Amino acid sequence: MSVHVAAAIIHRDGRVLAARRAGGEQGGLWELPGGKVEQGETAQAALRREVREELGCELGAAWPYDTVEFDYPSFHLVMDCFVCTLAEGATPAPDPAVHSELRWVARDELEALEWLPADVALAQTLAYYWDETFEDQLL
Repeated sequence: MSVHVAAAIIHRDGRVLAARRAGGEQGGLWELPGGKVEQGETAQAALRREVREELGCELGAAWPYDTVEFDYPSFHLVMDCFVCTLAEGATPAPDPAVHSELRWVARDELEALEWLPADVALAQTLAYYWDETFEDQLL
């Protein structure tokens, strides 16, 4: 079984937003905000909907960064990742049913977090290509 999700690499003031899962099998692990792409929905539309639902705010710009594929024991994950900005005046707040904590992390803090298995390589790549990813002309 394959699961398609969209993830937001939300960048602000030289940091990206990480979210700690509230519960479930992988509770306590960190992830990028986002969620499942519904039938008939584009990955970017799913991303905007999920950020609205989970963080209570709107995204500004969002452009494709990478697609990560990862095999969990019970499913194959396809994760479309987007580099994003927040809409003017937006302040993310966690939905306690989904995330227990939000944290703005700097480049050198990325690899210190205990990420979901599918997000580990992405966090490492993001740390390595940080400057190229967040060049001023892109944001």
